[in-house]
Amino acid sequence: MKVLWFAHRDIKHSKSGGAERTIYEVGRRLAAKGIEFHLVTVNPRNLEEYENVDGIITHRIRGNVMVHLAAHRIVRSIDPDIIVDDLGHAVPWFSSWFSGKKVIVFFRHLHARSLPGQVNFLLAKSLTLMERAYPIIYRKNTFVTESSTSESDLISLGIRKERIMRIPPGVDLELFHPGSKTEFPQLVYFGGLRRYKRPEYSVKVYELLKDEVKDLKMVIVGDGPVLKEIKDMVDGKHYNIEFMGRISNEELARVVRESWVNIHFSVTEGWGLSIIESSASGTPTVAFKVPGLVDTVIDGYNGFLVNRIEEFKDKILNVIKNENEYSLNSRKFAENFSWDKTANLWFKLLNNS
Repeated sequence: MKVLWFAHRDIKHSKSGGAERTIYEVGRRLAAKGIEFHLVTVNPRNLEEYENVDGIITHRIRGNVMVHLAAHRIVRSIDPDIIVDDLGHAVPWFSSWFSGKKVIVFFRHLHARSLPGQVNFLLAKSLTLMERAYPIIYRKNTFVTESSTSESDLISLGIRKERIMRIPPGVDLELFHPGSKTEFPQLVYFGGLRRYKRPEYSVKVYELLKDEVKDLKMVIVGDGPVLKEIKDMVDGKHYNIEFMGRISNEELARVVRESWVNIHFSVTEGWGLSIIESSASGTPTVAFKVPGLVDTVIDGYNGFLVNRIEEFKDKILNVIKNENEYSLNSRKFAENFSWDKTANLWFKLLNNS
């Protein structure tokens, strides 16, 4: 079988995140099962145009517009048995209109909730209208999504429930595993430093707790447009906050494993891969109760979901006081997920489509 997967980024993109991790982990496993797996994506100018990445035959086209214009030519050239249109960045690929092939649509989350503050008003409005047009663009196609929230979003757009299949992401349970914690409580934020993820709230949480918790430390891992703003917030203050930038997966796993609590502030998520990675590391999460996270944070079990920033204080203190209990719960919850399970579900879907 030959699969062609359209997406806007791949795992080597400088801004890759959870969406690209899913493509990579699923794609390389499908390739190992004998599927000829092609990924067509945007080239940010510093990567090879054609590359085999662990079995994923990657085709990179320069320009966000050009990759869409080249789609028809690429389909003719590769001649796949089935196409996956990945809507990880909202813009549809329209493969069902021109390819004559079977097309599966991968819907991550509703971007209308996360666009404000990230792009200008006109672009946000245009992308929101595109999302509302999904039922017209993909009239009969099967949709894959990751969470119950995203499934509800699709239904609200007009996609019938029987056309939706949920396939949650996995987690590397060997890389992300429990271990010794730091001597004094350490909080970690890791992920993209983008407006809709509200990473600047990390400083507020530190300020709420610094007089309550002896030698409290905050570690912020990641990069993005909000980084300078956060650094300016702590400039000149004697806060025990470390900015680590983008680090290797191995270093990330160590930092998360050693931390006592993972904190998460997103306006919305499709799933919250970082939360499952944190749980696998035996590190519970305190996060806002927002769409996408009700499947990854079981309130009171592997962390807490709150409605206001002020509520983070008491929930984090609760976790610190009962660290061993929440750590064990977190790992137990994460063991329900694996990339092998995720890839196997995709394999069955592709073969039955």
